[in-house]
Amino acid sequence: MDSSNIFWWWSIVSEADFYMNLPFDLSGSRSKNRFRNEILWGLKRMLELYKENDEFIVVFDYVCDVEVHKEDGLEFYQVKTQNNDGAYTVDKLINKNKTGDSVFGKLYKLKFNIQGEERDEIKVSLVSNAAFNDGKRTHNNVEIIDFNKVDTAAQSKIKKSVKEELKLKEEIKLKNASFIKTGMDLINPHTTLVGETAIFFQETFNCEPKKINALYRLLSSEVTNKASFELKLPTYAEVLEKKGVSSSFLKDVLSKYTEYTDIATIKAKDFISKEYESDFRMRLKLNRALSQVVANLHEGRQLQNMEKEIVNYIKENLESLPNTDMEIIEEVSKYVHGQKPIEISNEEVEALVLLVLRRFEEGYVGYE
Repeated sequence: MDSSNIFWWWSIVSEADFYMNLPFDLSGSRSKNRFRNEILWGLKRMLELYKENDEFIVVFDYVCDVEVHKEDGLEFYQVKTQNNDGAYTVDKLINKNKTGDSVFGKLYKLKFNIQGEERDEIKVSLVSNAAFNDGKRTHNNVEIIDFNKVDTAAQSKIKKSVKEELKLKEEIKLKNASFIKTGMDLINPHTTLVGETAIFFQETFNCEPKKINALYRLLSSEVTNKASFELKLPTYAEVLEKKGVSSSFLKDVLSKYTEYTDIATIKAKDFISKEYESDFRMRLKLNRALSQVVANLHEGRQLQNMEKEIVNYIKENLESLPNTDMEIIEEVSKYVHGQKPIEISNEEVEALVLLVLRRFEEGYVGYE
């Protein structure tokens, strides 16, 4: 965690108190001092969270395999790899080991505070490379299954077993409890994650990452180091620092591996050079504006919102748009002008419209 940039966790003191009273589990780290392939699923989850534009810290292997700490709550993920082609059954969820713990009971325990009250808003999920079988059918084609929506007999069986295991007075609610079937190879995740990182860049930044393998090694190394830290930590802040990877860290790393100069940008620059060949002042203004837009678009929410508006306008009015690029730029710029913040100049709006037009030509993701 970059403590100089992340302060929002101080605003969730009640969550910190709740979290620090949960039963931490470092037995796996102590027994193997290992990096588990399953933990890399947390890297995949981090990339998903990044797209949501929320601040977060992902904690690895402390009270659970993968934990998401956000301002609006906590998410816990237990990752279970299956080496055969069989389904993940209800019995596998609730069968107890020698110490009396079941996979699901141990996970569901994290929804209870120190007073023994079940917190509905806490999300708990079991993640597996196998499909879930609820006793009635195997859910092969569903990625996320709400345990409240599986076969009623399976629900009753799970509720009864967990109530007995946790010695509860009341039946559990199974709210915000789910099974996630991941398409990621949990046995050999490297190839899957490298490919998914490349797709993530294309979808998020509309460009290819520089040195994709080096980026993957850096991120997986950071996750490995956090997951391998073995000691119990006395404060919530130390847990986040020693065991967590923050959104600010991820943002800094991704910015260093993002190649912003793409074909669409080059074509936009060429258009400005030709269209304003004899107008140095306007050529300079628009080139500066284009550089500013390209540099800020990957993380500027206001620019991203304007980009979406431009894309939607072009899609909806494609048949009625003027014939020339200059006329299109003028029309679309007028349309979005009323939505632009005061800090974005008119030239930047025109540059953004031009960039979107060139990205349409290149078939960018989301522009089709």
